[in-house]
Amino acid sequence: MRSAKQAFDLLSAHWPVSDGKAYIAALEACEGVDDGHVSDESARASILLALKEAEIPYSTDTER
Repeated sequence: MRSAKQAFDLLSAHWPVSDGKAYIAALEACEGVDDGHVSDESARASILLALKEAEIPYSTDTER
């Protein structure tokens, strides 16, 4: 994902669960980035917690 908007769209339309504390926090963090109240880093951390909560495998390795 390249933007908070893309992350929000993914979370709201394609996420396998629609509840959970980390999921809700990630949605709110993505909205907060767009509003200027949340940093990109904080939103990224929230998304990683939502991934863990939903038991979705992920890698933080950025090299390809």
